[in-house]
Amino acid sequence: MSHVSRRFENAARMWGRDVDKFVEAAINGFGSSMFIMGLYYRRPNWAWPRWLRQQLDPSGRGFEPAQLMPFRNIHFKDWGMVGTVQGVNEAVIDPAMLFVTRKNVAFEVWVYDGSRLYTPGLNGSFRQYLERPGYPVIVNEWDLGAVRVVARSTVANRSGVDVLIIDLKLMGLPGNYIVYLVTRPYNVDHIIEVKSAGVESDGWFITVNDELALTTDREPSQFGSYNVSRDASEDASFGRLNSELYVNDELGWAHAALGFDAVINGSNEWRLRARAPIDPLRNTRHNRALIRSVDDNDIANELRNWGSINERSFSVSVGDSVIGDVLRQSMANLVMLWDGGKITPGPLIYHLFWIRDGSYMATALTMLNLADMGKAVIEELLRRIDDSGYFRAVDFEVKEYDANGQVLWAVSKYVQLTRDYDTLRRWYPVIRRGVEWLETNREVTGDESVRGLLPPSWSAEDTGPMDHHYWDDMWAIAGLRELGRVLRDVGHEDHEWVEKLRGEFVDALINSINVVRSRLGVDYIVPAPERVADSAMTRVIAVVWPTMALPLDNPLVRRTLEVTEELYGLNGGVVNTHQWGTYGSYLTMNLAHSWAILGDRERVGRYLTWVINHTSSTYGWAEGISIITERGGQGDAPHGWAAADFIMLIRDLIINDLFEVPTLLRGMPVDILRRGVTASNVLTMHGLVKNISASMRDKELVINYEGPGRSIGDGQYELLIDSPITPREIQCSGCRYEMILSNTVKVIHSGKFTIKVLGS
Repeated sequence: MSHVSRRFENAARMWGRDVDKFVEAAINGFGSSMFIMGLYYRRPNWAWPRWLRQQLDPSGRGFEPAQLMPFRNIHFKDWGMVGTVQGVNEAVIDPAMLFVTRKNVAFEVWVYDGSRLYTPGLNGSFRQYLERPGYPVIVNEWDLGAVRVVARSTVANRSGVDVLIIDLKLMGLPGNYIVYLVTRPYNVDHIIEVKSAGVESDGWFITVNDELALTTDREPSQFGSYNVSRDASEDASFGRLNSELYVNDELGWAHAALGFDAVINGSNEWRLRARAPIDPLRNTRHNRALIRSVDDNDIANELRNWGSINERSFSVSVGDSVIGDVLRQSMANLVMLWDGGKITPGPLIYHLFWIRDGSYMATALTMLNLADMGKAVIEELLRRIDDSGYFRAVDFEVKEYDANGQVLWAVSKYVQLTRDYDTLRRWYPVIRRGVEWLETNREVTGDESVRGLLPPSWSAEDTGPMDHHYWDDMWAIAGLRELGRVLRDVGHEDHEWVEKLRGEFVDALINSINVVRSRLGVDYIVPAPERVADSAMTRVIAVVWPTMALPLDNPLVRRTLEVTEELYGLNGGVVNTHQWGTYGSYLTMNLAHSWAILGDRERVGRYLTWVINHTSSTYGWAEGISIITERGGQGDAPHGWAAADFIMLIRDLIINDLFEVPTLLRGMPVDILRRGVTASNVLTMHGLVKNISASMRDKELVINYEGPGRSIGDGQYELLIDSPITPREIQCSGCRYEMILSNTVKVIHSGKFTIKVLGS
C-alpha cells in the first residue's frame, strides 16, 4: 500500500500479517476507540459497564489513562460461564450481573426505587459464586443496601436450542420499585456495535439485530428502544421508558429495555424469570413460542445430564482445600467448551477451534475418563489437514507450526489411554501425512543454528514475532515420540521411520541450542536462535512439560526452568510480556507441572498456591492474569487450556504415567498430603484406577490403592511411590515392596493394596 510507511509494512511481515488487513484492523480499532472515548466524555452518566468505569476511575485499582484507550476489559476478566453438555454456545456472566449470551447480545438489571436509578456500573457491591462445582449454575448477588438483587442462572435445552434461565429475586425494605432488564451495546470484554434493537409485543421479547435476546414470565409495565442520541438510563432515571418498539442506529448503540413494577410487602420477595436463547434465533412466531415453552423440566433434564458426567469423570478431594472443587469445575468448563467435536479455548472472544488448545483440551477430556468427548475432538483435529499435510492451526490464515506435533501428541495420548487401536488404524493415513509434512518442511539451508528446525512461524502468539521458535520443534519431538511408542506397541512398520525422524529433530534442536549458547555465552535455552532470553522463556519451559523434548537429566533442562523463574517469576506466578503483559495462568501451571516431573515438591506447592489463589469466584482462569488487579487481564475466560492444564497437573501429582512405570505422588506438595487426598476414576495408560487415597500425619504416610499398574504378567502389576519421607519401616497389605532409591518404593500388587510408610 503506497500510503503505508515501510515500517508499517515491515511490522506486518514481522508478525505474519497481510499488510492490507493489518492496516484495516489498526484503523478500525483506533477509530472505534476514539468514538467510545468521545461518547464517554460527553455522556459519563450513562449506564457504562462496571469494568470500564473501574479502569477509568483514578482511585480504582485497575486505572488506565484514557490516552491508552482502555475501552476493552484489560483488568477484570473474571466472568463465569454456563452451558449445556451438548451445546455449541455458552453464556457468560460478569460478577457485576452483566449477562452475555452472544458477543453482540448482552443485558443487565437496573433498579429504580422511586427517586433514584441504580445501575451495576455505578452502585452497590457484588458477589458471584457457583451453586455447586461441576454444574452450570451460577448465583449473583447485588447488594444496594436497602434492597438486594439475587440472580440464579442456569441452562436448559428445548428442541436443540440452548437457553439461559435467570431467576431474579428482589428483596429488602418494603416499597414500590421498578426492575429494568436492558440490553447493552457492550459485553464483558469490549464495547460492541448493535445496529438494531427493539421490543416484540407478541410475548414481550427484546430483540437485537432481529434475533431474540430475552423474554420474561411477567408482562412489563414499560418498554422502550434507544439509540446513541439517548441512552435508556436517562429515561429510567425518572422511572419511565420511551415506549418505542424498535430503533435502528448506524453508529451501533441500539438497545432496548423492559420495565416491571416490583412490589415488596413485609418480608416477601419479588420474583422474575428471564429466558434468553444462547444460540442465535431469528425473531419469528415459532421461535418466540419455543423459548416461552422452556420450563423446569428442561432445566432438570439438563442437570441430570451434568450429573451423569460428574459420576463418571475423574474427581479429587483434598481435605479442607478447594482443589477438588476447582478440578470439578475445570472439568465442567471443558465440557461446556466442547461443541460435539470442535472445542474452543473460550466462550466469547476465543470461540474458535484452535489446534494448539484443542489438542491439549482433548487430552484432558480423555484423562477425565470422558474419552468419547476426547475422541470427537481428535477426529476434528484430523479433519484440519490440508493438501500439504499441514494441520491448519485455526480458521484464519496464520502460520503456527506447533500444530502438527500437537496433533500427533494428542492422537497418541488418546490411543495410549484407551488402547483404541482399531480407530488408530482408521486414522493412520491422515496421521502419516502429518508426519511427512514434518519431515519435508525442515530448514535445509541457512545458518547452522536453524538447520533441521521447522521454518519461522507465529507459533503461540505470546512468543512474539515470527522466528524459528523452539516451541514448535519441541512439539514435533513430543508428537513423534508418542506416536513412535504407539506404533511400536502395535508392531507397525513405520515405527522405525517415525523414531528416526524424532531423533533428527532432537539432534537439530540440541545442535541449535549449543550454537546459540556458545554465541551468547549462556547456560540455558533461549526461545529461538534469533533471540536472547526474553518473555517467550515462559514457553521454553515446555522442554519438560508438556513436551519432555530433551532428557530430564540434561543440565540445560533444570537451568532453563531456573532462569525463567529468575527473569519472569513474580509473586508466585510467571509473567509473559510479549503481547500479554500479564501473568500466564496456564504458563504458571506448566512450570508447576515441570517441577513436579522433576520431583521438586516445594516449588510445586508454591506455584499451585498461586494458581488456586488466582481462580475466579467461579473457579476458572483467564488466559492471562492482570499484574495490577490480579484478576483476568488477557484473552478469554474461563480459559480452556488453563482448565485442561490444571486437570492434568493434579492428575499427574496423584499418579504420573509419563515414565515406564507409573509413579504415585511424584512432586506432590507435603501440605496437600497432610490435608489428605482421595481420587477416583483416574484413567491411566495402564487402565482405570478406581480409587486412590493418600494421607500423611507426622512422619507416617498411608496409601490405599485400587486399580492396575504396569502389567508384569500373572495378574500382577508394579508401580512406584515417590515418598516425601525417607522410609524407616514399611508395612504392606496386599502387596510386596522393594526400595530402589532412598525415597522410592517399588510396589508389586494384584490390583488392590494398602501401604504404610513410617519415616525416620
